[in-house]
Amino acid sequence: MADARPIRRRHRTALSCAECRRRKVRCDRVKPFCGQCRALELVSACEYEIDPRRQPRLFREPLVPVHRETQHPPEKSHSTLAEVPTPSTGIRGVVSKTRVYGHGHWMNTYSLMEGLSSLQPVGECFDALRRDLQSGKTEVTETIAECKKLARGIKTQRPSRKCLPADIHRSLPERQILNELVELYFMTFELCYRILDYQSFMAEYDAYVNRPTGVESPIVLQLLLIMTIAAPMHGNGNVRRDVAAKARSWLELAQGWLSAPLEKDRFTLSGIQLHCLLLLSRQVNQIGADLVWISAGSLTRMAMQMGFYQDPDFLGEMTVQQKETRRGIWYTILEMNVQAALDSGMPPMISTGDYNTKPPDDTQGTALSEGSHMSRYPFQRPLINSLPLRLHVARVINDMQQEVSYNQVIELGNELALAFRDIGAAVSRAGGSSSQFSLSFCMHLVCRFSLCLHYRYALKAIENPLYAHSRQACLAAALELVSFLQDGLYSCVLRTGGGLFRDILTRGAVIIFTELNAEPEVGISSFAQERNRARQEPLLEAARSVVQYARDRIWLGDMNIKIYVWLSMMMAQVQARLDGAPVKEAVTRAMHESIRTSHNMLKTLAAVVPAEPARGSDLGSWSSSNASPAALDANTDSEFDLLDGIFDFDFTDTQGLSQWAGQTW
Repeated sequence: MADARPIRRRHRTALSCAECRRRKVRCDRVKPFCGQCRALELVSACEYEIDPRRQPRLFREPLVPVHRETQHPPEKSHSTLAEVPTPSTGIRGVVSKTRVYGHGHWMNTYSLMEGLSSLQPVGECFDALRRDLQSGKTEVTETIAECKKLARGIKTQRPSRKCLPADIHRSLPERQILNELVELYFMTFELCYRILDYQSFMAEYDAYVNRPTGVESPIVLQLLLIMTIAAPMHGNGNVRRDVAAKARSWLELAQGWLSAPLEKDRFTLSGIQLHCLLLLSRQVNQIGADLVWISAGSLTRMAMQMGFYQDPDFLGEMTVQQKETRRGIWYTILEMNVQAALDSGMPPMISTGDYNTKPPDDTQGTALSEGSHMSRYPFQRPLINSLPLRLHVARVINDMQQEVSYNQVIELGNELALAFRDIGAAVSRAGGSSSQFSLSFCMHLVCRFSLCLHYRYALKAIENPLYAHSRQACLAAALELVSFLQDGLYSCVLRTGGGLFRDILTRGAVIIFTELNAEPEVGISSFAQERNRARQEPLLEAARSVVQYARDRIWLGDMNIKIYVWLSMMMAQVQARLDGAPVKEAVTRAMHESIRTSHNMLKTLAAVVPAEPARGSDLGSWSSSNASPAALDANTDSEFDLLDGIFDFDFTDTQGLSQWAGQTW
């Protein structure tokens, strides 16, 4: 009788997805989601088995021991195009101080040379020197210490090592106003853009306020940028004016500190946080907002050099709070990256396969203030779930070589709609007094992708009814954007900001007025005409809000009057058609009236704008009387409250739209 031997079974990696195998249907094997799962909206369960034989080998063990906490896997969402990358068992590289280096960096040569017999004498000598440095003072260690001391002294003489102006604290407001601006920032933007740790920042902030001299530069600059971000939402008009008057000088001070050459001490967590705050402040205050994509690339590379794109489990000993802070900042950087890419018409500079950082754990958030109900960060996670999808959509929109089919556009649009719904539900569940701002901001960050994706096809739908779906999707997104103007706090940012905060003007207004100016139906009864007008009333309300919004932005520092003039002419054309009045006469009259109104507004602003504070150390002292209310009230038509941000005169981020608008009138 032959020996009994175990039957050898051949294990083949399944090519079909797990859901199709479970349902026993034919899978088309399309990745990331097959056709069967997309048709039945089961993309959250559409997963493919990974062939372990095709996984890349790790040639080195982890450089540091991995201490894993028990963590729950991230929630799967049907709105994601691809899952967030899963960390591997280690990294192939070197961790040195605050930076991480791959094998292309020269520091890896030393680790690769360890164990070579030909270099054994040198290695033994270095080991002995290392033991001497650890054991105590010797002649060698004293000499090395003296070398380091001399080197530090030489570096302090370099121009880029200059500290902040000694009298910087004179430009700050009183403590109560400072507290209000700091709390306002943490209760608005910080709930979506997770940049700072509240407790750590408040400890440094209290130390600085109690003793302004001798404090490190990053906390001072972070405080200045927080003020510029929160000031447009402050309830006191004097505070808004005073901060706006100093915003440009403060931003240039922070930019100069960050961009100093050969400054390795900028590669810190505080430096990364400062960089994020600077990009957000530039958009809120409309200072170089159209160039944020370039700066976002520098921020992304800085974060990658510091290892933020690697999960902190593999980067050495850290507390749970430190890990969560790094993860939150990394996904904030990715969010800023994809938003800036969409605005600049360029592809994102990173994809989901370029990082393995896990999403932050919402349960690790700390209380924002004593007695506050906001003890967690529930607003960033919904954005993270849709991030892979939006990265892909941004590439599709800005691809200059290839255009996807319209069926793919519809599929992507449907996934964006689901992501939009999920974010609204998640933020609404969080509740809280500041949830309305967070809801508006988070939904704006996703809604604008749907508007851009369908925009070209929505305009084509006027002549070709095959694109009617895009027309409806684009109109819904445009009306959603206009509805944000009803949010008290968020509307303040929309009226002063640039970049992503100008979507209502750049695309939303075009879609709304295109819909209102559609060719009227002929041969219908007067009752049908009345019914059509009633249906258009919500669009008319939105159109009037957009015109008023464009006018408000001039009061608040947007110098492009062509946008307001063009929108006024479009509104006059719509109203004339509805009233049965001569269209050409109405449009001409609106053009002259809007130009005259713009001229009066700019004359009023020019009469009260003070001299710009000197650059450098002369930052000016805090004052609440920079403008005379009597002078401001001259030609404002009872809009004195809109004159709070008049000191921001940045032209750059309106040039592209002004050229586009210039072709229409």
